[in-house]
Amino acid sequence: MKKKLEDIAIVMNVDLDQVAVAKEDIPLGCELEHEGKLIKIKNLVKSGHRFALVDIKEGGFVRQYGYPFGQSKGIVQGESITVSNIKNVLPQTNLKDFKEPGETTFKAQYLNKTFLGYIRKNGYVGTRNYYLVVPTSMCASETALQVALGLENDDILQKYSHIDGIVAIPHTEGCGCDSGLQIERLLTVLKGYVSHPNVGGCLIMDLGCEQTNYERMYTYLKDTIEIEDALKPIDWITIQENGGTHSTIERAKAVIKDRLSVVNQVKREHCPLGKLIIGTECGASDSFSGITANPVIGNTVDKIIYGGGSAILSEVPEMLGTFNMLFPRFKTLEIANKFEGVLKWYIDIARKLGLTLEANLIPKNIDGGLINNYVKSLGAVMKGGTTIIEDIVEYAEPVRKRGLSIMQGPGGDLESVTGIVASGATIVCFSTGQGTTTGNAICPVIKVSSNDATFRKLPEDIDFNAGRLLTEQTTINKLGEELLEIIIDVASGKETWSERWKQRQFQVWTAGKLSL
Repeated sequence: MKKKLEDIAIVMNVDLDQVAVAKEDIPLGCELEHEGKLIKIKNLVKSGHRFALVDIKEGGFVRQYGYPFGQSKGIVQGESITVSNIKNVLPQTNLKDFKEPGETTFKAQYLNKTFLGYIRKNGYVGTRNYYLVVPTSMCASETALQVALGLENDDILQKYSHIDGIVAIPHTEGCGCDSGLQIERLLTVLKGYVSHPNVGGCLIMDLGCEQTNYERMYTYLKDTIEIEDALKPIDWITIQENGGTHSTIERAKAVIKDRLSVVNQVKREHCPLGKLIIGTECGASDSFSGITANPVIGNTVDKIIYGGGSAILSEVPEMLGTFNMLFPRFKTLEIANKFEGVLKWYIDIARKLGLTLEANLIPKNIDGGLINNYVKSLGAVMKGGTTIIEDIVEYAEPVRKRGLSIMQGPGGDLESVTGIVASGATIVCFSTGQGTTTGNAICPVIKVSSNDATFRKLPEDIDFNAGRLLTEQTTINKLGEELLEIIIDVASGKETWSERWKQRQFQVWTAGKLSL
């Protein structure tokens, strides 16, 4: 059997890669035409698995995307890459070789693109206009949720065409824990949501005696509140001071009803693409996530940055082994060192808890062709595109610079997206291989599938099919252009599937928890 390699396999970097990824099962003995030569397959190569394009001598590094993900034990051309023929070893990066990458290039074709957004008085632009009910603790969360659901179920928003919803962000934090970092983490996240440009007004609700009660919260948020209250209506209510659950719910509803006309005054206006902050996430990944969906998202992220916008890449456990790949992109050596410190923090906390980051790689990943954390990570960071890495921020810390920032954060979808939105993302692109329904309380989430089967299986959850890269005559760049237009439509008000089904997840990454 003889076939053209490009018909049944894909090479991510044609100049540097020593491996290809099978689009479908390739049988033993199959001969593949590639660059004027024949590659004879030495064993069955399953869909999603890698095979060698050339002989790779023992001790040589095996490369995909142009970067190493393991060390060869001696691999011959046409042989599958497996856990038994590579070592999980990477070359060391010499910090003395660092060179500043220069400035990000802006491009007129993207600088001229616009979307319809909500322009706030501080100059930030939202893609949604929500009224937000913010419980300061687990003790107030259910009451806050009942307030929001009660108002939405009353169809009150039919009167207000410029409000996208009344939502609450119930959670499990705020008391019964150490008063240090865990409380600070929650306060940082809540501050990010209160001040978020997708929020047009909010009611903050406490029980009264928790660690994050009015006194603690107001002290922490005072500067923000003084600024934000001039930009949007912000109110407070304490359950213990308002007659308990039922009275608080009725009082809260009355307060919100009085505020909705103010929130509704802002209308969508044309805004440059550069006002967008896009967050990136991957979850329920498969062997093609890093081949199709993540590179397509990364291509789109580049275009938004070329238009003057910003992007956030996170999921630090998914970056293990990528320092060599990202090193030429760090704006300064200081930022490179900070990134290395973020990686080390994760490794250290895993060691202290008697755990390992290897748990990030599950048996289904290996069965699907992701044979170690390094090759999985190389594919994961592809969703961050190719531009300069301008900054490293902590979990939920506001983005400070235009361009690409990396946020310290976990791989867990809900916790990661919550932090990314708290850092300022106004829209999120979320790649998935096996399918996920996750959304966010205040930010539209666009689901991008890595394969046709998942897109067909979940037609009312997946917004874009990047799996066409495997089955159609198309390119990453063409799909990136298509995805950009979808992002512009969604930023301008088009509902994503997760919004339609009210998937409004919110989960704070608890300090001290090793979330992979």
